[in-house]
Amino acid sequence: MSHKLRNFFVIFIFFIFNNCFAQINKDIIESSNPINTNRQINTINKIVAFVNNGTVTSNELDNEIDLIRANYKDKKIKVPEGSDFRNNVLNQIILLRVQLDLAQRVGIKTTDIEITNAIFNIAKAQGLDIFQLKNKLINNGVNYDNFRQQIHDQITVEKLKQREVDAKTVVTDEEISRILGSEAYKNRIDYNLSYIVINLPEGATLSEIESKKHLANNAYQLLKSGQPFDDVSAKYSNAPNAMEGGSLGWKSNVVLPNIIVNALTNLHKNDLTPVIQLPIGFFIFKINDTRTIATPREVLQYHVRHILIKIGENSSDSEAKQKITMIEHTLEKYKGNIDKQNQEFTKLAKQYSEDTSSISGGDLGWVIKGDTVPEFETVMTKIPVGQISSPIKTAFGWHILEVIGVRQADKTNELIRSAIRQEVREAKSTLLYSEWLRSIKDAAYVKINDN
Repeated sequence: MSHKLRNFFVIFIFFIFNNCFAQINKDIIESSNPINTNRQINTINKIVAFVNNGTVTSNELDNEIDLIRANYKDKKIKVPEGSDFRNNVLNQIILLRVQLDLAQRVGIKTTDIEITNAIFNIAKAQGLDIFQLKNKLINNGVNYDNFRQQIHDQITVEKLKQREVDAKTVVTDEEISRILGSEAYKNRIDYNLSYIVINLPEGATLSEIESKKHLANNAYQLLKSGQPFDDVSAKYSNAPNAMEGGSLGWKSNVVLPNIIVNALTNLHKNDLTPVIQLPIGFFIFKINDTRTIATPREVLQYHVRHILIKIGENSSDSEAKQKITMIEHTLEKYKGNIDKQNQEFTKLAKQYSEDTSSISGGDLGWVIKGDTVPEFETVMTKIPVGQISSPIKTAFGWHILEVIGVRQADKTNELIRSAIRQEVREAKSTLLYSEWLRSIKDAAYVKINDN
């Protein structure tokens, strides 16, 4: 693949990924036979698909559909019907199962406390307590245990992605400088977008391309006739978040490919692009809003050092935690003796830390919000200066950290570079995630039960 084409694909993948499943739905179902869409009481819990050593049953499929429909009802969106909708739900279940199987094999676990905390946050966001949320789910026909399982699966898959993809993403200063010097950045516009995608199979024939193009044109005509974007998305789109309206959030023209930027030019809020053909399928975009960004000049910086013990083939989660806890206890012996604690931290970082900063005693220098992963950042921004943190688990492994100092600084340039770095990191991470999903899907056994 040429450098130019590879850059195009990296940029393109960035904007289509937000919440997880990229374009892999295209051929994961080996049979295209439609599933019966008439919801009936299952006297026999039929197997609708085989995934590796497990199965997906009709009851499980119906439970997932119940959850999605409850979400639609809550958002006052028309409940989708039809075989396309049901098959899209099955596609998502199958890809989820493939990821959960891998997560189990590599030892990723999600605790009841993590699930409860996530549900608490969901309830809080809706202005409810846990009991009110339970009652709301029951009223919408959703089993609470099924809801908890869905939250468990979402957390587990995100942990897997962080371990297998996010932790391996690197962005260089040269890349940032190249983007900052581009014409696209000088004329930056941010778009809040939603999208519909009709995926093309890899190596699609002319007949398959024409068939998919016909579907995309049908979707476009329905939108132009006034049908809600959410309804058309649920019926036609192969996007991972098609059931939630295909929202992409805010995306910059800096990372969108020219073919998309050109289609968006001169459009306004609530406008639609025409059908756009790209290497992986046909796309329709809706502009929900646009904005320009003013970067603040004052920024709070944190001088941080840390010790990292990675989780991997040579060290399990429990072993890494045990080692970082031992290091923490060693440093506690020198609490109150700042000079001795500083010397010991440097010594232990050089001896044990598995981060490149170990050579400088774990010193990360001055960082700002957005430079580190959320778990690390949360502790960094709250812990008192000079205090050693308790062990922190991130996608990289187990850390302890110390904030050496905090300062306000005029760092407009650094803020801009940091924001662009984050966009590029997300683009790269998404490309790796897409390729990784394809590889684990190809290695999995998936078969639809034609009966």
